Amino acid sequence: MFQRLTTRKSTLTIRNVSPSPEREREKDQPSELAATPAQESTPLSTAPPSPRSPPSLTPASFLPSNSAATASMLASLLFPKPDPNESRTPSPSPSVVPLIAIQTVKGASDADATRYVPMGVTPEAACILSALSGPVSIAVFAGFGRSGKSLTASRLARHLGVESALFTSKPGNIPCTHGIDMAVVKHPHGRGHILLLDCEGAANHNQSAIPFVMGLAARLASKIYVFERGCFTTAGLESVMQIVNMGLATMAVQDENETSQDITRSLTLIENMTINKGIPTSHLLDDLLSPRDGDEMSNRVKRFIRDHFDVQFEKLPFFANEMAADAEFTEVCQRISSQLVDGTLKPLEVGGVPADGSIIVQLCNELLAQIRDGGSRFNMVSATESLVSNMATEAANTVWAGFIMRARNSNNTPQQINGRKHLRTILRELEGFANMALIDLETFTCRLVPQEPASIARIIWDRNFDAFMEDVRAAHAARSTDVQKTTVWAVRMNHVVVDMVEQFVEAARQLVRLARFGSMLVMLTNYYFWKHGVHLIKNFANGVIAEMVD
Repeated sequence: MFQRLTTRKSTLTIRNVSPSPEREREKDQPSELAATPAQESTPLSTAPPSPRSPPSLTPASFLPSNSAATASMLASLLFPKPDPNESRTPSPSPSVVPLIAIQTVKGASDADATRYVPMGVTPEAACILSALSGPVSIAVFAGFGRSGKSLTASRLARHLGVESALFTSKPGNIPCTHGIDMAVVKHPHGRGHILLLDCEGAANHNQSAIPFVMGLAARLASKIYVFERGCFTTAGLESVMQIVNMGLATMAVQDENETSQDITRSLTLIENMTINKGIPTSHLLDDLLSPRDGDEMSNRVKRFIRDHFDVQFEKLPFFANEMAADAEFTEVCQRISSQLVDGTLKPLEVGGVPADGSIIVQLCNELLAQIRDGGSRFNMVSATESLVSNMATEAANTVWAGFIMRARNSNNTPQQINGRKHLRTILRELEGFANMALIDLETFTCRLVPQEPASIARIIWDRNFDAFMEDVRAAHAARSTDVQKTTVWAVRMNHVVVDMVEQFVEAARQLVRLARFGSMLVMLTNYYFWKHGVHLIKNFANGVIAEMVD
């Protein structure tokens, strides 16, 4: 009777093809943008391959209402059970998956040129993220290409307790990461999860993915790590400014009276393969951000970073097989991981409420759709409004389901009304349930920002509640008419039965009187018989005695 509005989610069917650069160069025919995503989209990532196995799903957080059945069905279809007679070594589920599905488009004038077009969140990442309950904090690893981001992220994941989170890292001039690779770590000192995002490096030979990579880093990050190799110079601050520019371009500011949704203030500059082993990190940071002898543009950048970020500085040695370098590298990674999980790490919030994994999937798809459809930058205002509207809609549907359950338990739904309970009693009970549901709904929606798209929750509630009450009144009127018709026939039948019972009782009363009369008649007849008989015997005896006397 009522149409439920659910959260809009994108589903992509993407072939899992190994996305090495050599494979891309083997393609002779250029692909078109209008091609079907299921045929052309490929999650570009060099995360270590592993046998396919069903991902670990928690039963409550964000999966749909039939999550258990859906997960079981998908697991049985996509991952059939192995032959029991076949010996096979079990292997864990992959911990590193590509976050973004990327479509490769050949250049129009240069057959060897390739452009990357984001298609949305990969099914693997969406399945993992949808099972994550909030809060979710996100650490982003960005910076120059070939600067050790993936190796450092793997070491941090190991210190946080995930041994299998191994981002691909190898020497050479060919980049290891295309787009963004993702790993999930359980927060060791609190509830929720930490999402590690290994971003494609800047200054690579293909820069077409940098806009959406930096845009997602700016919008999602709870903490940003920016890498440069050898010595962190002013050129390394350009990566910071790329993130800042995308963050400023996507602020959720609608008017001057509203508070902007700014990017994170937590920034760590990492000098990997450092050549400054003997210099303290505090001196290196002061020299890097010092305006002394700088030109106007560089000083403006440094001043902006000092004012808008809580900057930390770390340096990593050149990672080699030497024990001393390995021990120092491990010590620095341990210190960085301890700083990551301290109390200052803030979870991601969307619309004023902490986001869970499903909200992250929706936010990424919403932002990437803007770039995929021809946009040059993200519009966080429209993305936030869309997510707030979706969250408000889902909240209204959840509260409405609880209201219907209470009404069903009290036998007050239109299908359960029998017309014998008074309409005012039914309406009073339903209004009590509605007041409790509205308190829950408004408690949630009042926290959403901005408030205008959040008003869809009250619109949905009012529409459903008004229609429900009309159906209740109509059902009660129809059932009352049926009850009245049934009552008329029942009264008539009652009169007939009463008359029959009265006649039967009267007949029984007459029979009783007849029986009493007959019994008395018999009794009286016997009395006179014995009375006269005694007199006869007495007279006869007297006569006999008189004769004997004579």
